[in-house]
Amino acid sequence: MKATKTLLLLLLIALAPAKTGAALREVREVHYQMGTYLEVTLWHDEPETAKQLIRDAVREVHRLDEILSNYDPDSALSRLNQRAGAGIMRVPVELFELLTTANEYSEKTGGIFDVTVGPLMELWRKAAEENRLPRETDLARALSAVGYRNLTLRRPYEVELTRAGMSVDFGGIGKGYAVDRVTDILRGAGATAALINFGGSSISAIGAPPGKHDWEIAVQDTDNRLRGAIHLRDSALSTSSSMGRWWTIGGKKYGHLIHPMSGVPITEARTAAVISRSATQAEALTKPLVLLGKSALSTIDKFPRAQAIVLPASGAPALSRQFSSRSSWKEIFQR
Repeated sequence: MKATKTLLLLLLIALAPAKTGAALREVREVHYQMGTYLEVTLWHDEPETAKQLIRDAVREVHRLDEILSNYDPDSALSRLNQRAGAGIMRVPVELFELLTTANEYSEKTGGIFDVTVGPLMELWRKAAEENRLPRETDLARALSAVGYRNLTLRRPYEVELTRAGMSVDFGGIGKGYAVDRVTDILRGAGATAALINFGGSSISAIGAPPGKHDWEIAVQDTDNRLRGAIHLRDSALSTSSSMGRWWTIGGKKYGHLIHPMSGVPITEARTAAVISRSATQAEALTKPLVLLGKSALSTIDKFPRAQAIVLPASGAPALSRQFSSRSSWKEIFQR
């Protein structure tokens, strides 16, 4: 699969400390985790303590990756996928928690967000390698193994993939979950100003830099043009673009997001951004918006305090009701 190197989000904020925060100093580190870059910016009065906090958080992300990765054959997720159709498996609490959350989002999005899309992802990867569209019989077989209702969760931490051939893929939610864990660690240590930026597409803000009211984040459209800024404070932001990664088959681009009911990847250029209480939720909610466009904005109303915007390849942005009720947001995006 090809990938663009351009991040969907650019930090705009001037990070020079103001007089009101002279005791605080900025510490920023970038670490490679989960196949991309995790950047943590932390304002702290003791830089060495800040560095240690950041590295503790990075170790937690690495630990989560060892549980949730579908690339590591020894991860708990990989072992669960290997047992599809073979009965119940006891899993780590983190895996159970994320599967439970994912199923809740699947219910509320009418199944458009679905982490059991793994068989379709694998089908299209192979099709791209062979430069041919999937055979109808192979597509039907993969579709029969997709469906969050075939994922059974039994407390305390037992999971069953009830159909052979099923597989879970956390590509649409895993980074958000890790960002929330980093946010919890920093908050628990008393951080009052921090920004966690995971791969440019999953961000969480704690407070604001000294002398500022919030963190200012720029959003780009499908052509990497700057379309406006989001002011983020004590909340999370996720963006997703249909052609951020893609397969090429027969000279045609197919985006990396696949509709779990039709089994077909998106071919339209579209970007979505969601602000929410958690990075996990924000990341999950961008997927229906990218797949369905503005028709999925009504889904956002089911999630209190969530706000969303859809940027099509051409034409005006479409905003969720929560966004449109705040004229300051509309003005930013209609510059």
